[in-house]
Amino acid sequence: MSKLDANLLKKYHRDIFFNYSEYPTKDNWNYDFKSVDYKKGLLDWLPKNPSEPIMLYVHTPFCEQLCYFCFCSKEITNDYKRAEDYLYNYLFKEIDLLFSFLKKNNITLNVKEMYFGGGSPTFYKEKDFKALIDKLKTCYNFDNIKDFTVEIDPRRVDESKLLFYHECGVNRLSFGVQDFDLEVQKRINRIQSEDLFDSLLTDKVKEKFKVINFDLLIGLPGQTSKGMEETLDKVIKIKPTQIQPMLLHYDPFKRKYMINMLRDGPLPDFFDRQEMYDIVKNKLINDGGYKKAGFESYALPNDPLIKAISDEKALYNSLGTQTGDVTNFIALGTSGSGNLGEDYYFQNYYEQNKYRECISEGHLPTFRGVKLNEDDKIRRNILQFLKTYYYLNIKNFENKYKIEFKKYFAIELKLLKNFENDGLVICSDEKIEITEIGVHFTPQIINIFDKFNRILTYEDQKDIIKRQIPRKII
Repeated sequence: MSKLDANLLKKYHRDIFFNYSEYPTKDNWNYDFKSVDYKKGLLDWLPKNPSEPIMLYVHTPFCEQLCYFCFCSKEITNDYKRAEDYLYNYLFKEIDLLFSFLKKNNITLNVKEMYFGGGSPTFYKEKDFKALIDKLKTCYNFDNIKDFTVEIDPRRVDESKLLFYHECGVNRLSFGVQDFDLEVQKRINRIQSEDLFDSLLTDKVKEKFKVINFDLLIGLPGQTSKGMEETLDKVIKIKPTQIQPMLLHYDPFKRKYMINMLRDGPLPDFFDRQEMYDIVKNKLINDGGYKKAGFESYALPNDPLIKAISDEKALYNSLGTQTGDVTNFIALGTSGSGNLGEDYYFQNYYEQNKYRECISEGHLPTFRGVKLNEDDKIRRNILQFLKTYYYLNIKNFENKYKIEFKKYFAIELKLLKNFENDGLVICSDEKIEITEIGVHFTPQIINIFDKFNRILTYEDQKDIIKRQIPRKII
C-alpha cells in the first residue's frame, strides 16, 4: 500500500462509479422498450444464432431479513404464501409466455447454463424449488446444462438442503459471506459465523459441487484492515474455489435503508477501502494460493475461471467474472436482465405489482431495453476487456471493428494522458496498459470510454444523480 500516493486517492475519489457489467449502463436504456420490442429482438437474433449457448437466469425476489448493504431487487417477508403466489401464478406464467412464443416461431433455446439469483433462491421450500426445476425441464433439454448455480444464504440452509440442490442438477454454489467480523455483521444486519460454514461445507458437499464461490464486500461499516485480515484468514481456511471481493456500492438515492449503515459511524473512506483491497489481494495470492481473475475475482489455480483468464475468454458481467463459455442471457422473474450477443439488452420490471400486471395481461414483463449500435459495441468491449485484463491490444480492436483507433478515440486518448502522467496507465501505439497502481483506479480509468456517463467534474456527477433520481428503485 505504500506505493499508493494518498494524493492520487484524493484526486480520483468519486462518489459515483459504474461497474460496467453492461454498457450502455441501465440508466441509458430505452424505457419505451417493452414486450413487443423484446419479442422483436428475440426473433431478430435467435434464428440467426441457433447454436449460440444461452444462460437462463431466474430471479427470486424474497428474503426473510433485510441486509443494509444489499443492492438487489427483493421483498422482505416471512409470509411464504407470497413466494408461492409469485412462483405458481406469475413466474410459471412468464415461463409459459416466453416458451410458447419461442415454440410458435420454431425457436429452441440452446440452454447451457442456469443461474438462480435473488433476493434468495434458498427462500423456496424444497417441493417448490423442485416444481420450478420440473417446469423448466419441459422447456429445454436439461442434459445439455454444463453449469447450474444457485445463490445461497447460509443462514437458511443446512447440509441436506445443499445436497438436495445437487440432486436437482445444481453443481455451483455462490455464498453471500461479506465479512466474518461480528461487529461488522451487526451493523449490516447479517449475522453468520464461521462455524456455520463448517457445518455446511462438509466433505459430502465439497465432493458434489465443483465450484464454490464466496462473495465478500469491502467498504462495510466498521471494517478495518486488521478485521479484513482476520476474515481472510477464515476464508482461506475454508478454501472456496472462487472468491469475489467487491467494493460496496453505497447509493441511498436508490436504497434508502442503506443509511442505516451510518447509524454508529461513517463508512470506511476511499483510502481505507483501497488499503483493504490491497490486503485482500496480498492475502489471497500470497497466503491462500489464489490467482487474480479480473477486477473483482480470485480463483484457485485449477478452477475453470483461471484457464478462461489465461485463454482470454473470461467475461465480466452482472454475476461477476465468468468463464465466458456462455455470453447470452435470457432472464425470468422480477428485475431479471439479460442480453443477446452484442446486439440487445433487456430487463423485467422491478416492482412486483407492475410485473404481475403484465403477466396477468398476457405480456412479457419488459421494463426497458436497448438495441446496441456499432459504437456501443466497440465501447462495451473496450470497457469490459480493460476491467478483466487491464490491457488492450489496439491492433486487435482495429481489426475486429475496422476502425482507426487513434482517430476514433482521439478525445479519450487525450483524456488518458492525465492518468498516464500519474503513472496509472501506459499508452503506446500498440496497447493501453493499466499499471499495478492503476488497477486500484480501474473504474475511473475505463470511465473515459463511457460516452454517456463520463465523469470529469463534480458537475458531471450531479448531472448523473439528477438523471437517476426519477428512475430510483425503492
